[in-house]
Amino acid sequence: MRDAEDPRQAGGLLGERLAAFAHNHLLPAPREFIGGRETAYSPADDDNHVFNVSMLRRGAVAGAPTLSVDLYSRATLLKPAETYRQIRQAGAVVWLPKHRLWVMGRYRDVRQALSDDETYCSGNGVAANPVTNVLTAGTTLASDGEAHAKRRRQLLQSLSAKALSAIDPVLQAEASAVIDRLCDRVEFDGVSDFAAHLPIRVVADLVGVDIDHHRMLKYGRGGFDVLGPTNTRTLKAAPAGLSFWHYARSIRSASVKPGSWAQSVLAAGDAGALSPAEAKAMVIDFIGPSLDTTILASAQLLWSLGTHPEVWEELRDNPDLVPAAAVEAVRLGSPVRGFTRMLKKDSEVDGIALGRGQRVVLLYASANMDETQFEQPEVFSLHRKGANLGWGFGAHACVGMHLSKVEMHALMRAMIPRIARIQVDKPVRLLNNTLQGFQSLRASFRAQ
Repeated sequence: MRDAEDPRQAGGLLGERLAAFAHNHLLPAPREFIGGRETAYSPADDDNHVFNVSMLRRGAVAGAPTLSVDLYSRATLLKPAETYRQIRQAGAVVWLPKHRLWVMGRYRDVRQALSDDETYCSGNGVAANPVTNVLTAGTTLASDGEAHAKRRRQLLQSLSAKALSAIDPVLQAEASAVIDRLCDRVEFDGVSDFAAHLPIRVVADLVGVDIDHHRMLKYGRGGFDVLGPTNTRTLKAAPAGLSFWHYARSIRSASVKPGSWAQSVLAAGDAGALSPAEAKAMVIDFIGPSLDTTILASAQLLWSLGTHPEVWEELRDNPDLVPAAAVEAVRLGSPVRGFTRMLKKDSEVDGIALGRGQRVVLLYASANMDETQFEQPEVFSLHRKGANLGWGFGAHACVGMHLSKVEMHALMRAMIPRIARIQVDKPVRLLNNTLQGFQSLRASFRAQ
């Protein structure tokens, strides 16, 4: 069965009907985290700037660069670099008729868009399909302005660098234990045995929800998959995504671990700092940063160090470069390919007119491989200058970036005194609409 998007469904009648159903029958009424009591939803109704079909159906203006690529096809996900290169070469912003979306792939343009929340908004959702955009309303990711800032401040009470310093000894001890165990094995899976260990064994417990680790990982990965268009992959992930959504909406303070991250946001809802609906939706915000993105970044780190033994030697000789290695692995891996933003007003990019209500994919993964910004972008280097967009940029920069950093730092610091050589092979790419990286890879450590 093909996993590419059916063009008959992209922004078509199916998407409209599913969005209307989700809004009218799945979301609680009133939607207190948006404000005010809403009338029944119609795809043609833009009173709350949720989803306007007439805007979506407007295509590219005459003369705009256009590519017939499928950004979410199996071929693109397996070998994304060529598609990203085509997008960058085609123009500052490119129309994708298959998805009825604009896409930006150049570093300068993506960074500028991420810094302009007045034009490129997240409050209408960041998915490439209307159903997910309705269902994710109220999360920190799908919000703007003061609502976003308030939710972000709440999350950072658990996820700031200062807050995470308290768990650093725990992470370091667990990282040392897992490296010791892997040194005793002939080979291991670089994703499930190495990269996933800290997020699943330690961090998932800090989130504090009553979900087994395997199901939490399934929820998180499915949640990223349903951010794609209405393709087969999105539909297959929908049950997990909806289960995740339903779990978050039905969660209660009594069902989470006392003192946990989840309990902190639910307590804020009970105290009135957040609405109860906001607090429940924000439990979702801990899962993605806690699991998939960090797992994929750590797997990329292992692969890069294994395929660049000279870099590993340099890192062992100079452990002060550990932070640079983590940042470079995130640039090269770009675990989140990108999110969409909706235009709040008519705009222009490099002479190309973009219409209010249209969606633009901000492709971080392409921007991080932009040859005009990064010299030899395909090379893993510990001496890059300037910032990358692997954790986003601006008001919506990844709230979990500090968590990802401390986990990757802990792993490298545990490896440096123990591991003389890293061997990696047999990589298998992950197929996900939003995430990119390794599904698995074979690895082995040669101890000193």
